[in-house]
Amino acid sequence: MPFKILVFGGSFDPPHKGHLALLSAALDHLKPDLAFIVPAYQAPLKGAPAAPAAERLKLARLGLLELSPLKWRRKIRIDSGEISSRRQVYTFETLRRLRKKYPRAEFHFAVGTDAAASFGLWKNQRELRASCRWWSAGRPGSSAGIPPFFKKIPGWMPDISSTRAREALALGLDARAWLAKNVARHIESRRLYGLALLGELKKSLSPERFAHTLAVAGWAQSLAARWGANPDDARLAGLLHDWGRAVPVPRMPDYARARRLKVPRLNDIARRQPLLLHAYISEDMARRRGLGGPAVRQAVRRHTLGGRGMTRLDRILYVADACSPDRSYAGAAGLRRLALKDLNSAFSGCLRMKIEHALSRGSWIHPLTVSLWNSRAD
Repeated sequence: MPFKILVFGGSFDPPHKGHLALLSAALDHLKPDLAFIVPAYQAPLKGAPAAPAAERLKLARLGLLELSPLKWRRKIRIDSGEISSRRQVYTFETLRRLRKKYPRAEFHFAVGTDAAASFGLWKNQRELRASCRWWSAGRPGSSAGIPPFFKKIPGWMPDISSTRAREALALGLDARAWLAKNVARHIESRRLYGLALLGELKKSLSPERFAHTLAVAGWAQSLAARWGANPDDARLAGLLHDWGRAVPVPRMPDYARARRLKVPRLNDIARRQPLLLHAYISEDMARRRGLGGPAVRQAVRRHTLGGRGMTRLDRILYVADACSPDRSYAGAAGLRRLALKDLNSAFSGCLRMKIEHALSRGSWIHPLTVSLWNSRAD
């Protein structure tokens, strides 16, 4: 009988119960002599991981190695080769390294359904197919597109993804149904996956404003997924958009001047409606803490007064704030329904609503808002 090695790779960002179920099923089915869990430093087909490499290495140990069935645990190793490289490592490189160390072994590689379906994009596919046998397991709604050479591990895996777990954590939602207790505790203790930002926002904003912030972030994330924008950027923009409300309104002009913020008609805003400054202050607070890229911070800055040439992300945040699920004014529900059918029409509707509300109260309307209305089709 050949010496059999199972390789189980992934970002594990974070590792969830679906990962553990797949690993356990692969171990039971293949009965390897040795198994390697290989966390990626940065997976080639994914963006930058949300948690640092060292933290994901620890999470893989907590959520996979330490929770694996006792009969297999002594045969499992955490392989830190990709993490130690501190670079993007391709799977064929990892298999070359392991095969050099175990030249007589028979290698088996187990992946989730999403990774299996993306195999056509992997580098050196011919070498990969020749170097080991490939396995995956079914997951409800996620088994299409898997190449036929993948063998099926018996059973169905839980319908869980790291993306959904990260989204829940970043919005302050309960992710315990998807994460093992020790994984959830470590994430909480280390304030990973946006928990540090949530804690700061909760501390600095009123309970009502914090609840609104979470509502906007969740709605922006949903709209981004609907309209082909980056959900992570949209969610972060939603979380950051009202951070400036932590500054008392009477002090907003002083803050803007002290920080030399580039605010159109700053003196007019300070005299007539200083609350409008909060968007610029929110952007500045995000910049000072290194949160969000230019596109995210621009959306934050523009979510109140807007600007010429509004990007898709700009419009998503503008709409998400104006008709967030916590808004109950007449017409808010209709705007939410429209936002899922036609983003630009919803944007125009939200802008019209803001202008009509200002006019009904006899409030000053910033020239930038007037310009936005006149150029809303741009």
